[in-house]
Amino acid sequence: MKNWINVYKTGRVIDAELIKTILIDHQIDAVVINKIDSSYLFGEAIVYCQPQNEEAAKEIIKNTLTQS
Repeated sequence: MKNWINVYKTGRVIDAELIKTILIDHQIDAVVINKIDSSYLFGEAIVYCQPQNEEAAKEIIKNTLTQS
């Protein structure tokens, strides 16, 4: 995961997991790194994908968010 690219950030883990699931449904490997402090509830959940999938992932995310 050393070279993976950040494609989405949010303050809610559930939103990051939803985006990850959508990307996986489109055959794009994705992972969520949860950097939200559980005591104080600040920070970000970040979705990463491989560099070769960055453009497709960002397009899928953009289309998903505009449909909501």
